Amino acid sequence: MNRILFDVNALLALLDPMHVHHDAAHQWYAGQSPLQMLLCSHVENGVIRVASQPKYPNCLGTSARVRQALGNLSLQVNAEGCKTEISLLDDRVLPRPDLLTPSRVTDLYLLGLAVANGARLATFDQRIPVDAVTEGADALAIIPVSPPAGH
Repeated sequence: MNRILFDVNALLALLDPMHVHHDAAHQWYAGQSPLQMLLCSHVENGVIRVASQPKYPNCLGTSARVRQALGNLSLQVNAEGCKTEISLLDDRVLPRPDLLTPSRVTDLYLLGLAVANGARLATFDQRIPVDAVTEGADALAIIPVSPPAGH
């Protein structure tokens, strides 16, 4: 079974029909069958926080409404929670702490969490320093996007 942990932006793209990468996310998702979606509280909270903010370009409603939409998706795809937790303080998880920067804390945490749970991290972000995380290169799944029209 193909186990996937989505980062916040990739999961937002699945949920938000107006997201710039909505079609790319769904096309990639459909090509991964059979797939077992994993969720973690960090990603769930991030999706609720971002998608319910009035400043989000396509605000999906109140936090309660976004929570419900995320819960419905979780039930629809029979998502599982991550069973194994990690710490970025663990050198077995993060053997290259020199690659840890403030802007990469979440990325590296989610990549390490995916590895620990026998999954891959699905993301649009091609700049994640996979060498920072043990087995990180094998656990990163980049969702391809089409370049904007005219490029």
